[in-house]
Amino acid sequence: MDRSNNFLLEQLKQACLQRTDGRWQLLATAAGHEESIRQTLENLDVNELRPGILRALPPSLIGDTIMALSVSQPQLIGDLLSEWEKEPRTGDPYLDAGCLDIAIKTGRRFLTVVKLDPDAEPWNWEEQLKNEPLKIMWDPEYIRFLASCPLVNKKLTLENIENCIEGGKNLLKTLRTQEVQIDESVFHRYADLIISTDPYAIAMLIELSRGTNFDSRIWFERMLEVFPTISYPLYLTLSTYALLNDQWVVPW
Repeated sequence: MDRSNNFLLEQLKQACLQRTDGRWQLLATAAGHEESIRQTLENLDVNELRPGILRALPPSLIGDTIMALSVSQPQLIGDLLSEWEKEPRTGDPYLDAGCLDIAIKTGRRFLTVVKLDPDAEPWNWEEQLKNEPLKIMWDPEYIRFLASCPLVNKKLTLENIENCIEGGKNLLKTLRTQEVQIDESVFHRYADLIISTDPYAIAMLIELSRGTNFDSRIWFERMLEVFPTISYPLYLTLSTYALLNDQWVVPW
């Protein structure tokens, strides 16, 4: 990373550290704030996640908390997952579907590997968006299946990506395994729309732009412009994570 990029990264980290209370702690954890990381690790301790335990951290935030930690402390996710998986299940579907299982499912997604099978049946980008919108939206196994099959389209245009973001943003994950060219206008367009586009889609586009000639400073500059206007931190998390750690990816 050159000096200008490093300067922008440090600016973004400082923006994330302006507050560490409530949901803002997620951004502070991702930016490497030691006290926030300590509290996050306490919240993710297996004793705090056990079924039936009264806890301060609601189940809806377990996955978000793990993702925040994975940005600044990615090496810890595997160790935490091992501890969570050692905890015996109760046999009660209601209890077992609580915080511990959410943590395990999220942790496993980070360790999932999908590889392309060049001999699998190819698929078409626009046909999938048209014919399988529900599977694309709700079925992660289907997304991983598509990622393992060759994509017919070797170049994706701005229109292709716009259609995806409007009707099937999860399809962007399949591009991790594909040898495909994305028109650079896509990244310029969505850098300008960074505040009005789903952060999941922005995070994926940031990830995909890393392998192109797109100037990553543009992402940082746009994010730093909009950061002060946000009052709800969860709206910024995924897209900010992708900038804080240039190896971080949205989990499978």
